[in-house]
Order: sequence, then C-alpha cells, then structure tokens
Amino acid sequence: MDTKSRYQQAHEKWFKEEYPNAYKDGYYLEPKMPPIATANGLTTFIMNYVKWEGYRATRINVAGRQIKGKWIPSSTRRGTADISLTVKGRAAMLEIKCGSDKPREAQLQEQARERNAGGIYEFIRTPEEFFTLFDYLLSL
Repeated sequence: MDTKSRYQQAHEKWFKEEYPNAYKDGYYLEPKMPPIATANGLTTFIMNYVKWEGYRATRINVAGRQIKGKWIPSSTRRGTADISLTVKGRAAMLEIKCGSDKPREAQLQEQARERNAGGIYEFIRTPEEFFTLFDYLLSL
C-alpha cells in the first residue's frame, strides 16, 4: 500500500470511530496530505498517523523561543529527538531529517545514549522509513 493510501485509511478509520454520526451522514473528507518533503511536513504526517492509529506521540520543541525580542534557548538537552512516541508499550525517539539535513554530533551522541539504555532512536527521512519502524513496533 502506498504512503498516501495508508495515511488516508488511518484517518478514515479514526474519523469513523471518533465521529460516527458525521461519518454515517456522509460528512467525511479525506485529510490534506502534509508536504512530506519538509521536516515540518513529515513531522506533521507522523504525528497525525500515530494519533489516528490510537497511540501516543509528542512533538518536542528543541529550538527555544523568542520573548519580547529576546531569544530564550530551550532547556531540552542538545540532541533530543523531534518526536517521542509509544506504540504497544514500546517507546521510540524519532529525529526528522529531510533533504540534505544531516545528523549533528549531539544527535548522534543522544542516539548512542538511547540505544545503550535499550531504547530506540532513529533518524527518519521518509514516510516509508517511518512505516518500517512503526510496523516493527507493532510486531514486538
């Protein structure tokens, strides 16, 4: 099954369960496909899909924020992944990379820490890579 079909099927299943009367009355619309060639779009794609499948995903802001013109750095440790998710009791950390974006040294170190602790920390570049990991988590 292709990426778009799998994404749309997950949404339709979720919508049907979440809004049964609207679905029954024909008010279902297919979801808009995020721009998966960008890190933000791929992150949105993953967050939506995990939610629609009934599992937990949290987007982690590692960039910090601006308050009254002053930049306030994040208190999150450097290298922390973009997404933390749990599927069937198994947690995984996902760092989203698109285009020519390459892992930074802090991310490689955080990946090693997570793996040494018995966890999962993966660099995800495509929906297909995400689905491979997601299906692996389902199989555990």
